[in-house]
Amino acid sequence: MKPLIVLITDWTYKEGAIMSMKGVMKTIDPTLDITDGTHEIPQYDIWSASYRLHQSMRFWPKGTIFITVVDPGVGTPRKGVAALTRDGYVIICPDNGTLTHIAKDQGIAEVRQLHAHLRLPSTKGTSIFHGRDIFGYVGAKVASGELTFAQLGETFDKNDIVSLPDLTLGNENDLIFGQLEIDDPNFGNVWSNIPIQWLYDAGYTLEDDIRVTIRHKDDVVFDQVLPLRSSFGSVAIGSPVAYVNELMVVAFAICQGSFAKTYQIRYGIDWKVEIKR
Repeated sequence: MKPLIVLITDWTYKEGAIMSMKGVMKTIDPTLDITDGTHEIPQYDIWSASYRLHQSMRFWPKGTIFITVVDPGVGTPRKGVAALTRDGYVIICPDNGTLTHIAKDQGIAEVRQLHAHLRLPSTKGTSIFHGRDIFGYVGAKVASGELTFAQLGETFDKNDIVSLPDLTLGNENDLIFGQLEIDDPNFGNVWSNIPIQWLYDAGYTLEDDIRVTIRHKDDVVFDQVLPLRSSFGSVAIGSPVAYVNELMVVAFAICQGSFAKTYQIRYGIDWKVEIKR
């Protein structure tokens, strides 16, 4: 069987970019199985692209090819790469931080810089659409069997992959602290990077209340006692809750409401969270 292909971009469906990319890939091999993972990554948000790979990759068959293109540096000297994960997935993307979560959590077995000649031949005069002209093209060549992973380019040191800043995470003096790592944009839930197992190890249960403090830089923007429960549906409609999300980390929600909008909370390196009794 040919490997599946999953596409992740920030292009949206408003114009012809996705159609063009798929057209190139289907021209190489009309039988390719191409799935739209998401094309709604926030504009230029490499962090979210990295996280969505981490969030979803493990649930796909081994050998699936992920073509991930959130590329504000397109046309600049940043590298195009192909990475093979330790558990057998292939990622084709710009080397701009997209591999951050995968390198840390699943692990990279091998990474190659794409050969300069590997691109759609008719597009050598343009440098602004590498998703179509390089990453999609290369991904289709690999999935079709025309190219092997080893033919894509020279290997380089995995430690030289571009990484985004590491998030704070720790546990000391009965205080568990971390950061808000991502949101659930449709429902307004906000996810931390704190493993729920850390709370279990500290003696918390899913019937306890916890003190949650959220800071943006040095400013406290949220400081409340919340119920810690298994689901946002475990509290009354309109009530805030800390819950265990699908990746087994602590997250925050309002039952049938938006935690992010209600409390004006975002995610990223400047958003810190503390949990205590």
